[in-house]
Amino acid sequence: MSEVAVDTAAAMLMEARGLLVRSWSQGAQARDETGQAVQAWSQEAASWSLLGSLLASWYRHNESLHEDFVAHSMDARALGDAMAALGSATGSADLDGWNDAEGRHLADVLAAVDGAIESLPF
Repeated sequence: MSEVAVDTAAAMLMEARGLLVRSWSQGAQARDETGQAVQAWSQEAASWSLLGSLLASWYRHNESLHEDFVAHSMDARALGDAMAALGSATGSADLDGWNDAEGRHLADVLAAVDGAIESLPF
């Protein structure tokens, strides 16, 4: 992993964690204030799943980079690195399934994000 990709992956994971603390959801990657499923990066999103929070963070980073191919490519790499770190932290490649598992709690999700951040090679 390049240092820039690691820093960007860590920033995405920290932003995702902030979204989760704000409001976590299950059964959809994001929900609006009425509980209806929306795209994770939607302006109407008010709560996020584990994967949804990461996608929302990536979209926010990526939106400003669309004309800069090198930065866009690095951001895509950082998203992959962040997802791989979450997969290791959760023990699952199916982040939606893991998030939505019966008995899953916000504390479990935050611990997974913290573990993913700690696993990045700073």
